[in-house]
Amino acid sequence: MLRSSVPIGRYLGVDVRVHLLFPLLLAFAICYSIIFNGTAIRGIGLWAALCLAVLVREVARAIAAAYAGFRVRALFLLPVGGVMAFSPRPGPKGDTPFDTRVISIAGPFANFTAGLLLMGMSYALDPHVSLLALPWISTSHILRSTVWMQIVLGAVSLLPSSAMPASRLLRIRGQHATANAIDGATRRSSAFTFGTGIALAMVLTGLVLLNMWMVILGGFMLLGARLSSHATVASPEAEAILVRDVMLTEYTLLSTTDTLRDALQRTTHSLQDVFPVVRGDRLVGSIARQTLSDRLLAEGDIYLQGVMTRNLQTAGPSEKLVDALRRAASIGASEFIPVVEDGAMLGILTPQSLNRAVQQVQLTRPEPEPKGRL
Repeated sequence: MLRSSVPIGRYLGVDVRVHLLFPLLLAFAICYSIIFNGTAIRGIGLWAALCLAVLVREVARAIAAAYAGFRVRALFLLPVGGVMAFSPRPGPKGDTPFDTRVISIAGPFANFTAGLLLMGMSYALDPHVSLLALPWISTSHILRSTVWMQIVLGAVSLLPSSAMPASRLLRIRGQHATANAIDGATRRSSAFTFGTGIALAMVLTGLVLLNMWMVILGGFMLLGARLSSHATVASPEAEAILVRDVMLTEYTLLSTTDTLRDALQRTTHSLQDVFPVVRGDRLVGSIARQTLSDRLLAEGDIYLQGVMTRNLQTAGPSEKLVDALRRAASIGASEFIPVVEDGAMLGILTPQSLNRAVQQVQLTRPEPEPKGRL
């Protein structure tokens, strides 16, 4: 998806990218409006109404994430949904399913609220305005389209995540991140067919009602489902990847006798986000870079042994990667997995490096010889 998107800047510390469908849709809206209305202004207005609905939804989700204590790092925008990448809040609580549900529901709630407010204000200013007539979304009535764009986009966002995958949240760290990565790397989602069916139903309904914008929205949902299938449907080779294939063998070690300030100084030039903590030669815990800075600001310069995570689940270098990740996620220890053999630590697994490492392994493995050749 990143290859088909462009960055539009960094706002309040959040990197924002938009899919190329936005400018393509603008070009289509302008051409459509010129053909049927004789002017490009109405097409631009309808496109702006869609952008406003997307903006309302994603701003509401970002506010809900910040209120829940998450730090949003990046936002990827599609006309039918946004993918938000965020870091879980520091501390032992982490992120919970309830928190992520609240963040997900904030978007459609904001769309419905905005649509109803616009409708109420329109009727208050002019009781004779026609906002319920068909077609709800067209270049002939921009105000009506703006109202219904909010409501329709809110309804689309309420579809199950399998049907509307672009509204998902991506956890950069934590057990939910790794659990989602495991599911995406090892199973085929049967709900993909359900999502595709809903999208096709919207396309057919648009054709029956001669509503081109419903056809386009259904087409976007098909694209979103297609993008999701690439993200969640794994190749069979993923099951064959071993821990030793993707583990990090060069990493920074911290000691329980280090203070938070000392640890931050030692990890300044490290690419890791999670660090193993040892007492002598024995591994006793781990700590995240974000936790180091947050606890230093909150509690001052204290020793690591008082703030490190002690919940560790080790993995063996010769076991399957998916088995190691599932086992660690089941006990909430998937943020950092040490790879140990005969009592010696050979490497580490972290969510930050896992995606890249798996892709590299799949690219560098030799392709099987085609069958049927003599």
